Amino acid sequence: MSKTQDIQLLEKALNHTTQLLGNVTPDQYGKPTPCDDFDVRALANHLVAGNPYYVTLAQGGGPDFSLFAQDQIGDQQPGDVYAKGATDVLAAWQTEGALQRQMPLPGGGMGPRIADLHLLEAVLHGWDLATATGQDRTGDPDAVKAAMAGWYGNFPDEARAQTGMFGPSKPAPDDAPELDRLAAYFGRAI
Repeated sequence: MSKTQDIQLLEKALNHTTQLLGNVTPDQYGKPTPCDDFDVRALANHLVAGNPYYVTLAQGGGPDFSLFAQDQIGDQQPGDVYAKGATDVLAAWQTEGALQRQMPLPGGGMGPRIADLHLLEAVLHGWDLATATGQDRTGDPDAVKAAMAGWYGNFPDEARAQTGMFGPSKPAPDDAPELDRLAAYFGRAI
């Protein structure tokens, strides 16, 4: 995939997630999400924090998990905060070498491209948010197709225990929408 295609896919995923976050209202903040650790507000905050997190990684810095512990939203509308962060992170991904960077694995070695992880995070957490708030959860078709191609079937349950990312796969009907199948693959009940 070319640099332009990578950026376009990330932009589509981030724009879709921006729309989902833009529809979130404070009265939905306490609703549960498919992510056991998050209610809607915590998931929105996690998504918003993800953009500066990935800016640092795209620029060659190390992971700064403290961003996720901070209140990134305050009294602002989550979609507005996320949109600004999306602009910043898309610019960071366009810097020389950013798209080739790989995520270091906890046990040593290099994991997936960070840009691919960012795409998955936007698509998958977008599904989580849409599910929790009753929005359309099909996602951007191109971003979903790219996330499926890069991740579905390529991240076995055994590897998840080493990284602490994602729960074990859950079953999904073969005729389920593509993003539902990806969500189930990453441990969500659909």
